[in-house]
Amino acid sequence: MVLNHKTANRGESFIQLSDVKLGQVKETPVRTSQGPVQVIAITSGKGGTGKTSIAVNLAQALANNGQQTLLLDADLGMANVDVMLGMAVTHTLADVVSGKCQLEDIMIGFGSNLQVIPAASGIKQLAEMGQQECAGLVRAFSDLNQPLDYMLVDTATGISESVASFCRAATEILVVICNEPTSIRDSVAQIELFSSTYGVSRFRILANRVETAYEAQDLFQRVTSQFTDNHNPQLSYAGYIPNDENLRKAVAQHKVVVDAYPRSRAAMAIKNLASRIAVWPHPDRAGGHIEFFVERLIGYENSKMEVVS
Repeated sequence: MVLNHKTANRGESFIQLSDVKLGQVKETPVRTSQGPVQVIAITSGKGGTGKTSIAVNLAQALANNGQQTLLLDADLGMANVDVMLGMAVTHTLADVVSGKCQLEDIMIGFGSNLQVIPAASGIKQLAEMGQQECAGLVRAFSDLNQPLDYMLVDTATGISESVASFCRAATEILVVICNEPTSIRDSVAQIELFSSTYGVSRFRILANRVETAYEAQDLFQRVTSQFTDNHNPQLSYAGYIPNDENLRKAVAQHKVVVDAYPRSRAAMAIKNLASRIAVWPHPDRAGGHIEFFVERLIGYENSKMEVVS
């Protein structure tokens, strides 16, 4: 197989990902009998909403519940999951994209049941990855043989190609909003674009840093009021995370609040969210476009058809 390359400004060679899986060229892809993975993309229309903190703590809460969980830092230009967790990182997605490593080589265990795939900050080629490159990264996950229940994808903010690609490849999209006019405006714009241009039809809205349940519900209503047409996307209320100083303290300590301050308001809300996620419908078939772990979805669908027949 011939690989097309493009040369980075630093002289590095990056793989064109439209035809191959990142970091690996195989004649026969690895097939797995593992069941489907619930993939949740966590995104927001603007920065500063606490999106990454939600992703990190929710991943840990799921892991604490005994769920095999993988956290992907997909903020390809300004990665900070590793910083938030205080992790010493040797290799990142930049090494996978350049062909130096495979995904398995950069996965880092964090306690029990949680593994992290770190990205890199300040690398222009990662920040500017287009739809084809992101598709190659998504395909690479189909060769992971680890048993997984959940993968959380911490996307970048906004409406870039990479954010849209990762959201479209997930089974659920969790949009984190704050009670700020710019957060509401930018999240509405993000949802509108992903729905009209990329065919994403379902979004779950999580209110963050609010004082009361009433404020969270009002915030959700203000978002949904922007969508009045019958052809608009389906928006669901995912709950809220209260404003809590303990969450900021945990971030400063490079810890997760669900472990550092397990009885705090924020920790309890995140743990409740993890419990609710457990009853979200799991995917039972491939959706017909680029998806994470699509081989598992197809294998699961085929096995059900065999049982029925």
